[in-house]
This record gives sequence, C-alpha cells and structure tokens, in this order.
Amino acid sequence: ENNKKINSKMNQFISRIANYLANEVLIKGLANSRTFQRFALKTHIHIQDAKKVGTETLESHLDQLHKATQQATAQYSTSAFPPKNKGPPIPPLRGFSGFLAAFAKEVRQDLGLLTK
Repeated sequence: ENNKKINSKMNQFISRIANYLANEVLIKGLANSRTFQRFALKTHIHIQDAKKVGTETLESHLDQLHKATQQATAQYSTSAFPPKNKGPPIPPLRGFSGFLAAFAKEVRQDLGLLTK
C-alpha cells in the first residue's frame, strides 16, 4: 500500500512537469510565433466565410422549401378532388383482428397489390 502512495505521488509530479512544459513550450511558443498567428487568422477568416456561405445557402433552401409548401397547399386547397372523408378519421380496428388487418394491408402494400 505504501508503494501505491509513492507511485501516485510520482505520477502527479510527472503530470505537473508535463503540463508545465506543454504550457511553456507549446502554448507560449505558438502565441509568440508570427507564422502561427497568421495561420490562426487565416483559419478564422475561412471558417467565418464558410459559416456565412452555409447560413446563406441554408436560408435559401428554407425559402425555396417554404415557397414550394405554400404552392402545394394552395394547389391542394383548390384541387378538383377534395378529400372524401369530411368527418373525423376512422380509428383502426383493435385487438387481434385489427393486427391481422393492418398486417395484411402492409403485406399487400409491400407486394404492390394495394391501390391508393
């Protein structure tokens, strides 16, 4: 048990040394490097441009989708074939017979035998 405590203390000490070296050498070295600063700035600019283009593209697609949805809704509402059921939807059968009816409908649909 005493060995475990010593190993734990040694691991903590080595970890602190590694963190200190990483902080001093890597972080401070990169922060003072003109090349790295230019690289970071260019990367930041490219990422901002990509975000802007992505946002504009997404907004454009959403606008197109909204327009298409409005057109489809307008076309459906003025359609010559209004929906047949004007009342509330008919609930499916319950129990085992409902299961069999739904299963048979799915099989017919999968085989292409179901007419819409």
